[in-house]
Amino acid sequence: MEALRYFPFTKLVVPQDEEVFWCASNPTFHRTSNYGIAITNRAVYLFSPFWLWFAHWRRYPLSDIQQAIFRDSHWLPKLRIHLRTRTVTFRTPYDGYQDEMDYDRKNLAEAAELLEQHRSGT
Repeated sequence: MEALRYFPFTKLVVPQDEEVFWCASNPTFHRTSNYGIAITNRAVYLFSPFWLWFAHWRRYPLSDIQQAIFRDSHWLPKLRIHLRTRTVTFRTPYDGYQDEMDYDRKNLAEAAELLEQHRSGT
């Protein structure tokens, strides 16, 4: 995958028995940092740039996912992942350009759909 050669995916380390089959980000010239979503055959990885100094990839096993939902919002669309023990909320950074926000929405919705497909076994 071409995207895996660029930040933030260059910081992503996955175990040898995992293979990334889908990833998304939205590198734009005017954002100071970039988010990342990667889905492997065993986990979903999320990289949030909200606090860049503390930013790192977080791993959530697919076997722990109870539900994945895309929630739209004008300011901060989000992906909500309900795990066995808690809920993870992943938001993309706000962008003043509507087309960039629409692209982020598409990424979040597609991630939720793929996670739900995996959960349901389709």
